Amino acid sequence: MKWRSVRVRLTGLVVLVAAIAMLLAATIGVSRISDSLVDDVLTDTATQTLFLDGVLFDEGDFDEGDFEEGDPEDEDFFVDDFLTSEFPFIVVEMENLAGDLDRLRALDPLLDEMGRSRADGLPILHSFGVIVVAGIDGGESTVLDVDPIEFGEPVAFEFNLYDIVNVVFERDAQEFLEAASESSIFDEELFEELTTQRFAEAAEAAEFEPSTTSLGGIEFVLVADVSDVTRSVDKIRSVLWVTMPLLVLSAAVATWLLTGLALAPVRRMSRRVSVISGGTLHERVPVPGTSDEIEELGATMNGMLDRLEADDQRLRQFISDASHELRSPVAVLRSEAEVALRSAEHADPTELAQGVLGESLRLERIVADLLVLARGDESRTAMNSTAIDLDDIVLAEAARRRRVTVDASGVSAGRVLGTREGCERVLVHLLDNAARHAQREVAVALHAEAGSVTLTVDDDGPGIPTADRDRVFERFTRLEEARTRDTGGAGLGLAVVAATVSAMGGEISIGDAPLGGARFVVVWPAAA
Repeated sequence: MKWRSVRVRLTGLVVLVAAIAMLLAATIGVSRISDSLVDDVLTDTATQTLFLDGVLFDEGDFDEGDFEEGDPEDEDFFVDDFLTSEFPFIVVEMENLAGDLDRLRALDPLLDEMGRSRADGLPILHSFGVIVVAGIDGGESTVLDVDPIEFGEPVAFEFNLYDIVNVVFERDAQEFLEAASESSIFDEELFEELTTQRFAEAAEAAEFEPSTTSLGGIEFVLVADVSDVTRSVDKIRSVLWVTMPLLVLSAAVATWLLTGLALAPVRRMSRRVSVISGGTLHERVPVPGTSDEIEELGATMNGMLDRLEADDQRLRQFISDASHELRSPVAVLRSEAEVALRSAEHADPTELAQGVLGESLRLERIVADLLVLARGDESRTAMNSTAIDLDDIVLAEAARRRRVTVDASGVSAGRVLGTREGCERVLVHLLDNAARHAQREVAVALHAEAGSVTLTVDDDGPGIPTADRDRVFERFTRLEEARTRDTGGAGLGLAVVAATVSAMGGEISIGDAPLGGARFVVVWPAAA
């Protein structure tokens, strides 16, 4: 197995992504869930406190304005009464509440939220409408101050604090009742022992979260027991840490199996491609009917093999045709030489030289055309294109002596981008081809229009059948009947023309000439 294979890398990527996702879920995700749940608990506590605040101040007997706008002497009297004989149980109640909060380890979080210290004390809003500043002095709870309602700073709400302390008595209350029932009289020591024990257990189990909330225009510092949330979140986190390796392993196994199934057709294609060579280009890769990218890959590979097979057949045919065409002039040259050697005394040097020269020229033209086509196949067309006055080349080639007359009266100015050699090659082949098949006349025309230059070459020969008008541009193509009466053509001229015109960005087509024969139309982009 290759460790750098797609299957291994994809499985590793899935494992990495799964591990990161699980790690984020077990850390950031769980923390956010915890924060959200704590916020919900604090919101519920604030809602309950707001309700009690409304009952106490909006619907109750106490009117806050009585103390804010009352006589200072009345306020002093109320405070003195509160601290002495009238409400001594409230003083004891607040002292005990401060002590209970301290034993539950909830006092310091409240003070920190208010920005106060133990020496400053904890301001508690009592239901009687006074703020009792309770604190812990030397380990003993005490009431540091009692004032009428003044909401200049945050205060704790009595009902909220009693809710926190009552958590202690709600836990294991059955144990206290069973122990108390064993004694016929109230056992204060047993009560204190069990109470202290429950406070210690509650302090270990509870986790208090304070929060400042504005309720009815009063800044309250509320506190809530979020231990249930913490325990639940800890369980979730523990489950995630335990299951994370199993989930990652499951993802790895599933990915490994699924990628194996998905890549099985690719492996079959690879094995088939590995045995396909130049002699077996007819074979094709198996294409799965999955209607996905793998099926598209198989179809694309088979299309590539189709093209390679066609190119290979075309190359073989090209080599065969080229060999056949080259063999003819070589055979003639050899024959001329053998005849001259056998009868040297009767050989005419001039006639021999003319024959050799003619076949050499024919051989040179074939080799030159083959070279042009080979360069076109290899995409090695000339890159140094310049603006060429095509009309000069057309007039020069039309003036050359040929078997028939070439009418160049329709030639006007036209400039194209290319090479002079390429333009001359196109004109020579087109005019020579038309002259070979014309009966009496060939006409050439050139005109420029918006963005293009058009060249037309007409003859009065037999023309080219519509079915063969594309085929004549193939290499070594020779048509039957009248157009096979060439004098040494190798079937490469029009193929060279098509390749050269295409390399210069033009197009060539064949139609019917007004003279009755074939019309070759070449359209080039005009030079700027």
